Amino acid sequence: MVKSLDLEEGGYSLFEGRLYNHDYLWFSSAEVAKVSSTWPVIHNYALSYSLSQYSYGLYKGNYPRYEEDLNLMPLYTTPAIGFTMAKTAITLNSLDDLTLRTDAGGKINTPNLGKRVVVNPCFELPREGRHLKGGYSFFCFTRKEYCPPAVSRLGKKGCPVRVYWRRFESPKAFFREGAVVPAHPVNPLDISGEVVSYEPIVLPPHMLFRRVEIRGDWFVNADGRMVLLPQRIRQRIK
Repeated sequence: MVKSLDLEEGGYSLFEGRLYNHDYLWFSSAEVAKVSSTWPVIHNYALSYSLSQYSYGLYKGNYPRYEEDLNLMPLYTTPAIGFTMAKTAITLNSLDDLTLRTDAGGKINTPNLGKRVVVNPCFELPREGRHLKGGYSFFCFTRKEYCPPAVSRLGKKGCPVRVYWRRFESPKAFFREGAVVPAHPVNPLDISGEVVSYEPIVLPPHMLFRRVEIRGDWFVNADGRMVLLPQRIRQRIK
């Protein structure tokens, strides 16, 4: 059995990304009653769509085609998480999807108030000899001919985001039989080994693992931090 894979020979590069939202970032991570909340976690599907600059002008059908779209994209990311993000609650009139009314109906014209909890804008400038600590941290596997963008748009309102990149030289993936804890959140669909333990994050379109212990899978050692090699990338390299 092959115990190592050279990503560059397979046509891929590995980057560490640090993302900063320069406006209020809104995802409907969870909705309870009339309160829509955004958590400081970005699903790797949403991040891959944004950084691949992949979107639809017209769409036929009622369901998203994640697998077909992701196979066409020049990159694939891990989920991103921010540990120092602040939030703001915005109160607004809720819109009835059927009647397009913003009041509660009936004889009394009272507003149907809802609340949107969004992530505040975040800024940080890179300085020589100092690592970035704020924003959202993630890792990104890109095809060698593709240069990941430094600016993009993300979220339901197209929030402008700034991404600072750091490229790892000569990344290699190794098969680890023992249990390993990746240095990032994990999409369970990217795991090809055995999950020993995990801490879930229930986030659309499906659950993520904030922390997970995996045995018998492929990992890249990125300056001492273990990065899970997603099985879709491993299959492409093979």
